[in-house]
Amino acid sequence: MRSRGNRSNLNGASTWTPAAILPNISVREAIEGEVIALTPRADTRVQTFCAAYPKFAALLSRFTDAFRVPLDPAIVMVRDDVLSELSHVEPLASFRDLLALSVIPYCRSMSVVYQNIGRISYSNSFWLYPWMLGKDNEHLVATTPAMTALHVVEEFHGQSSPELPQMQLSELDAPLFDALLRRWKRHYLGKRQRWLDRALFRSLNMAMQAAQLPAGIDTTLYDLGRTAALWVSAFEILAHPRTASSGLHSVYPLFERVTYRDRNVGRRRYCAYMGRSKRPSARRPLPCWLYGRLYQARCKFLHGSPVQASLLHPKNAKASLFWLASSLYRLALTGFLDLAFKRRAPGLNESERLGEHIAADMKFYKFQEIAERALLRGRRT
Repeated sequence: MRSRGNRSNLNGASTWTPAAILPNISVREAIEGEVIALTPRADTRVQTFCAAYPKFAALLSRFTDAFRVPLDPAIVMVRDDVLSELSHVEPLASFRDLLALSVIPYCRSMSVVYQNIGRISYSNSFWLYPWMLGKDNEHLVATTPAMTALHVVEEFHGQSSPELPQMQLSELDAPLFDALLRRWKRHYLGKRQRWLDRALFRSLNMAMQAAQLPAGIDTTLYDLGRTAALWVSAFEILAHPRTASSGLHSVYPLFERVTYRDRNVGRRRYCAYMGRSKRPSARRPLPCWLYGRLYQARCKFLHGSPVQASLLHPKNAKASLFWLASSLYRLALTGFLDLAFKRRAPGLNESERLGEHIAADMKFYKFQEIAERALLRGRRT
């Protein structure tokens, strides 16, 4: 992310600076975060910056796909009065992570339940383009672990990733996004940092990696196994108690904190894997049982044990653990964040307000409900 002083505004309104370009997705309307936003090129804040710095307008106009079809990339904009606090890369990456994980679990759950495609299902869609205008707003700069480079806009030909299509971001898990955004502001703009917030954003970063395409045209079973390992790490980081180790004993309680909408998911009837524990396994909700199977698969892949495709896709199950891991993660976040509709219901005699309350409750829980419905496809039939 670039750092600059505040630009003057004659009307006294907040000014905004572009921080990153995402060529693999487009948006019709901005996704707002008060001090940060994912915007379309037509957004007033982007257009204001383009008017002040024409090289940025030229940069945005030079993105195409591999076949030179013009693209309309999304842009991360940051409010200038917080640029000094968000000037390093971690806050920007964490915002990208929380946004991606507010999209991908819902999209994958929808694709499992309705058996269709065409949704943003891989975190590669949220790739931050490496080239960006430098502090002088004239030259292009790129800084990655592999290179540090300088070039000119006139020679630039930006492309989206060839292994996946550019897609429009139109499905956002709003309750989850709002809760994660509040934590993001507290962690990066607050006066002190908390262990739980640090664990949350470390976990989101790991989940971001787990949600990527496992590979390209060369995808093998071993790539899927590596992905399973990344998902398990994301869960264990999220559940880490700080003063002790993290494992099944700390992840399962995240699922057990959730108030489930479907009794077939929440009922404690499943004998979840407990590792080498000699104690009898307690009956737990379905997500614990599925996570236990994901954990077992991860151990076999990482420890070099014999593996086969049924580890991740048991016979007669309608969905694989590779695909359901993100739905499980949404429910783990639900338990971690205590994500619940807590608005007090009006009295039965207030019919209009009661109807509004019921509609708001349904809107809030539809994202959790679709994740639960997806997990039911992971049982053997």
